[in-house]
Amino acid sequence: MIKTFGKRILAMAVATAAVAGITMTYGIPNIKYKPIRSSEPVMLTVNGDEVHADEFRAYLKYNKMYMENMLGYYGFDASVWSDPKMGTPFISQLFEMADQQAAYMRSITGEFDSLHLKLTRDEKEKAEQDKQMQIEQMGGPQMFNDWLSSFDYTMQIYDNTIATSAYLGAIEKAYYGQNGTKANDQAIMDAFNENYLCAKHILVQSVDGLGEPLKGEALKAAESKANEALEKVKAGEDFDTLVKQYNEDPGMEMYPEGYVFTDGEMVQEFYNEAKALEPGATSTKLVKSPFGWHILKREPLTAEQLSPDVRQQLIHQITGKTFDEEVTALVESAKIEHTDAYGEVSYDNLMKIIGETAEGADKDAKDAPDAGSQTDAQGNTASSDPEKEGTEPQDAE
Repeated sequence: MIKTFGKRILAMAVATAAVAGITMTYGIPNIKYKPIRSSEPVMLTVNGDEVHADEFRAYLKYNKMYMENMLGYYGFDASVWSDPKMGTPFISQLFEMADQQAAYMRSITGEFDSLHLKLTRDEKEKAEQDKQMQIEQMGGPQMFNDWLSSFDYTMQIYDNTIATSAYLGAIEKAYYGQNGTKANDQAIMDAFNENYLCAKHILVQSVDGLGEPLKGEALKAAESKANEALEKVKAGEDFDTLVKQYNEDPGMEMYPEGYVFTDGEMVQEFYNEAKALEPGATSTKLVKSPFGWHILKREPLTAEQLSPDVRQQLIHQITGKTFDEEVTALVESAKIEHTDAYGEVSYDNLMKIIGETAEGADKDAKDAPDAGSQTDAQGNTASSDPEKEGTEPQDAE
């Protein structure tokens, strides 16, 4: 199993590497995974495919760099690698992360091939555009090459991460697209309509700016305003115009097409009224909640309102797994076998494989980018606090 901390860095490594590249091509870009063969010793095999020392070393160095950044956030320094008591669990996890990164590349490629998938021209061109954008954000080809060299990535290793990322998108479409093998677009949209609602509303508040209930004449005036708006709605006046005239919910300005929600995400009175209405229908009475009086108009849901997060929740509801969980299962089912060249999981062997010394490792760690402001390969400045990372795959303990 991939431990939580390791998975965070593995996710960062894969996501970072997946959108960068080096050369502009003409015509249809050649985005394709190519098995890496070299004269260096075989460290391990994944489902029978060999992982040579140069590829494994690149994964170790890349993940070590990011682990140092993460550890820096928690107050550790480079001495963690050479302190047996402190360093052993981190070194073990580092080797596991490199194993899993090699397994990830081969598992995704294997699934892509087993499904007999091909990248479309649009998918290839999108990957190429992302690569060129990345080179510019990194400061040009020379700086990009320097960055790759800092953790021993060759262009072939790196290009394979690009292809794997494109394959991942194609696999997701094969699983859950128009003719998905696990859940198709229509089934997901049906589940969306079954579980979610969309509604606009006019709110006339029954509380003041501090949330205290209105009293006396102020309360009567508010209720009178709400009834006036309701009569205009019932008379068939344009609902959006009346929202601008009467509504006291500032949130409606951010959601002009209406709120999209499921049970438990809005006050119950609001949810019950929206669910009782047919799409296109409006309230025929005031709906009272702790916030005031509501007049609702239910709107039909559209595919554009189906956010990626909600889509994954619905996929999980339909299939029992999210796509992230499917990918995790693929990687964890890979058969990893180590050779004698892999050696022991130890500090000395780590330094031997990556070609460093204790003094060199300490110096590299001290020279590493600040833990609180790491610029990734996408040119984004991201906090190294793992609790603030928002785009990584879900943990599967």
